[in-house]
Amino acid sequence: MIRTLPKLITAHIDAWGTTFIIGAVCLWMHDDASAAGWLLVIAVTVGYWLGFAVNDYHDAPFDALDPRKGARNFFAHVTLSPARARLIVALILLALALPFLNFGWRGLAVYGLALLILWAYSAPPLRLKSVPGFDVVTHALFVQTFPYVIPLVLLDFAWLPFDYVIIPAFLLASTASQLEQQVRDYEVDRRTERNFTTLVGRGTSALLVKIVTTILTLHLIINIVSGIIPAQFVPFALISLPIALHRLVRGAHQPRSEWLFRVTVVTALGYAAILLIRT
Repeated sequence: MIRTLPKLITAHIDAWGTTFIIGAVCLWMHDDASAAGWLLVIAVTVGYWLGFAVNDYHDAPFDALDPRKGARNFFAHVTLSPARARLIVALILLALALPFLNFGWRGLAVYGLALLILWAYSAPPLRLKSVPGFDVVTHALFVQTFPYVIPLVLLDFAWLPFDYVIIPAFLLASTASQLEQQVRDYEVDRRTERNFTTLVGRGTSALLVKIVTTILTLHLIINIVSGIIPAQFVPFALISLPIALHRLVRGAHQPRSEWLFRVTVVTALGYAAILLIRT
């Protein structure tokens, strides 16, 4: 298990890497360089890594049925008893709670909501990711949007025009991402469990991905031109542009490029590092 642990850490770099960038953008936009702010963003990033690991743990029996999905799932190859898994998760969650304690009851309330979603989305009996409609809505609200809202609320930032623009952008981006993943995994999912795409069909979801991506792209262009999105954040949009174009041109049965996603996130993290050094 120890030798394969790096795979568990890097398996969802596109997810937790994006989470870190989202939180960092919130701090940069509101000129916050406090230790409490950065500790909060790091805790949220680790929490999202844990959330995706928990998701993989519960998905392992299904992913093992498909060589492609199984190859990406650490727990499809490594057996971890429920008792040991619960202990490891509990210890990590205990450590992650500490930065939230700085914000009193509000911090605990936000942390409690995060724990509820972490459990309810992936684990039985709720497993919202297998409830058509709730799967897409939960993903839209909590995967890319929530990491921005957490520091915005807990650090008492005054809302800026940028916040009113970027939150809808994250809602759209997260919706497109969820539908895209469901289109990618359609053949396995329709044999193992239900979700929005197995209900409405792969073609419908693929069309929705194109529609949502088009709306998102226009939304970002309009607000970049208007100046609401600062120039320092425009490179993030440009780095993500190949993903948007690939979504628009590929067919319904053509899977997304996992290589393109990883390169995009690593490039975005590199640009985030440059901004971090300059601040």
